[in-house]
Amino acid sequence: MNKNQAHKKLTASVFGKNGFSLIKISDTDLEALRGLISQQFQERIEGLYPSLSREFKSLPLDFYHEKAHLIDHKKSWPKVARILHRGAVEKVRTLNFMTLLGTNFGKFQISDEEDLGYENIYWRLVRPNSLSDIGPLHADEWFWALGHGRSPPNVRRVKVWIAIYCERGKGGFRFLKGSHLKEWPYRGVIKDGMMKPEFDIPEAGLDLEIFESGPGDGIVFNDKLLHGGIVGGSKTRVSIEFTIFAE
Repeated sequence: MNKNQAHKKLTASVFGKNGFSLIKISDTDLEALRGLISQQFQERIEGLYPSLSREFKSLPLDFYHEKAHLIDHKKSWPKVARILHRGAVEKVRTLNFMTLLGTNFGKFQISDEEDLGYENIYWRLVRPNSLSDIGPLHADEWFWALGHGRSPPNVRRVKVWIAIYCERGKGGFRFLKGSHLKEWPYRGVIKDGMMKPEFDIPEAGLDLEIFESGPGDGIVFNDKLLHGGIVGGSKTRVSIEFTIFAE
C-alpha cells in the first residue's frame, strides 16, 4: 500500500463504518511534544508554587503522581492551564504528524473552544487509579451541542488524541467502534459550574474496546464516536488532544 492509499484509508475509516483510525507519530515529534508540555508544566508550578519549583523540575512528568499531594491538583490544572501557549501551538503545527493530517483532511483549522484567539491543543494528566482525572463515556458532539465552542458551518469535526507518556497497553482510552452511526441518549447536567453531557443509559453490555497504546500512538476519530477514559497503570499518563475542522 503506498502513502496516498494509506491516507485515503485513514480518512475513510474516520468517516466510514469504524469511526476512527490509528496513527503513530515519529520519535522526533514525540520528543518535541514532551518538551513543550514539560515547559508549560514547569512554568505553571513556578507561578503557583515557587518553593516547590526545584522539586518538581527534577521529576519526569510520568512520575508527577509521586508529588501531586504537595499541591492542589484540581485547582492547579483546569483545562485552560493545560492549553499550549500560542507559540507552542505554532511549533506543533510544523511537526510531521500535522502534515499527515493535512494530507488526509486538507487544509484544516484547529478549534478554539476556550475562545483564546488561537488554536487550542491541550494536554491531560491522569494519575494512577484516580477516577477524577478521566472523562466519562461520551461523544464530543454533545459538548458542541451544549454550547462548548463555536463550529464553522459546513465542516466535519475530527478529534485527535495522542499518548505522550504511558505504559504500553495502558494508555487509558476506550471507545465503541461504529457508535458514531447511531444517536445515543444523553442529558446536560451542571458539573464544576458548567453544563456537561451525561450518558443516559448504562454502559453494561456495550462492547467497549481499549486502545492498547504506547507513547506516540494516536487515534483520530469522528466526533460522534462514543469514548472515554479508563484508569490503569502505575505511572502518570500524559496525552494531548485537539479538534480539527475538516471540510
